[in-house]
Amino acid sequence: MKSTVAWQLKKGGLVMSVPTTVTAKQYGLLAYPLILSSILTPLLGVTDTITIGQTGDAVAIGAIAIGAVFFNTIYWLFGFLKVSTTGFSAQASVHHDETALHFALYRPVLLGFMIGLVLILLRVPLTAGGLYLLAAPETLLPDVTTYIDYRIYGAPFVLVGYAVIGWLIGQGQVKRALLIQIFSNLINIVLDVVFVLGLGYGVAGVAIATLVAEISIVAFGFLIMVRQLAWKPAYRDLLFRVQAYRQFFTVNADLFVRTIFLLLVTGWFTRTGAQFGPDVLAANAILLQIQYVIAYWFGGLGSASTILVGRARGRSDEAGYRKSLSLTRQFGIASIVLIIGLLAVFQDAFLQLFSTDPLLLDVSALYYGWILVFPLTGGFAMLYEGVFSGLARAKPVRNSMIQAFLVFGLLLLSIYWIGNHGVWLAFIGFGLTRSLSLHLAERRMNLTFERPDKKTDLPV
Repeated sequence: MKSTVAWQLKKGGLVMSVPTTVTAKQYGLLAYPLILSSILTPLLGVTDTITIGQTGDAVAIGAIAIGAVFFNTIYWLFGFLKVSTTGFSAQASVHHDETALHFALYRPVLLGFMIGLVLILLRVPLTAGGLYLLAAPETLLPDVTTYIDYRIYGAPFVLVGYAVIGWLIGQGQVKRALLIQIFSNLINIVLDVVFVLGLGYGVAGVAIATLVAEISIVAFGFLIMVRQLAWKPAYRDLLFRVQAYRQFFTVNADLFVRTIFLLLVTGWFTRTGAQFGPDVLAANAILLQIQYVIAYWFGGLGSASTILVGRARGRSDEAGYRKSLSLTRQFGIASIVLIIGLLAVFQDAFLQLFSTDPLLLDVSALYYGWILVFPLTGGFAMLYEGVFSGLARAKPVRNSMIQAFLVFGLLLLSIYWIGNHGVWLAFIGFGLTRSLSLHLAERRMNLTFERPDKKTDLPV
């Protein structure tokens, strides 16, 4: 049994073969490449931090760490482009609708490009606001600003890349999505080494390398997808059809609100931790980088759930949905055990990837235990987000984020007794609240599996 969508190019357009059963083997074959694909997303920033860390320049290390958090947070704000594109693409693959499949890509691409241009135009106030929220020390500002000034021009390509990767993943073309991201990361690694360790360009070299890598995602993506795409005269009017965008934003409005609160938590977390000095700020930034990789691991599993749940939704297959949900939980538990084990065994190795500064390593180790707890408390939140994305139901995700935000603020009061540990306690409580809220929302949900109206689920 094939675990991916099979494509053939015929006169009638794209013809797909979609699996109609869900097994642990199918979930695994789909999930593991998706996990790798997902983890590769934040690795551009992680690679930058690791590369500059080898220079031993503490100021540059702190600047890149803060800059990477800045961009990871902003791009996470628009992660709905990838999430919703994956869901619509998965449902379209069931309906065998060539037009719906094309516009599941074309509209997010246009939106991503336009949003990216707006980010470039607003780069000055965006940078000022971001550095204020991240509480960047004065000594780091020149390097952080340099890093942001270069990388901001990659915004349109990053967001278009989200749509490209989401579209491929939604159809089960995970190997192609993975190939694109591996190619991009290899470019980034090579250019980082050449520009920083070879030519000594420092922070600017790291930023330029990442910018080129972000552009390569789009260029290589469209190169390998070109034979699957088509453009017809009627598509021009459909591309700018207001009703379709209204529906797209209706689906994504709750996800956008969810990400706003996530952005607020990240800024609040970083700014509060900065009160305890530059060493704690840098240590928190390094640990957040590790947390991002873990989060994207569970995001990869969530994407597998989005695909399978989306297909079950498209087929009105309640048994398929229940099986997909059960497999999501099983793979989630296995991932929690595996990740905590790896984090515990390789603690020193992971931290030394980011810095060679003994003081910074000691401070990071002091708070590392909270990273061990994160998979257990926050992992299922991302898994359930994948489930709800496949169902095209974002309100529970939004509600869980608002509830978690309130818990975060309450637990943050503990900093007056336990210092920076209180910042991490609030962050862990934030993840746990999301996980519990979404679990309960799924249990309460009254699903009906009548075949959905294609015009409603798949805007064309």
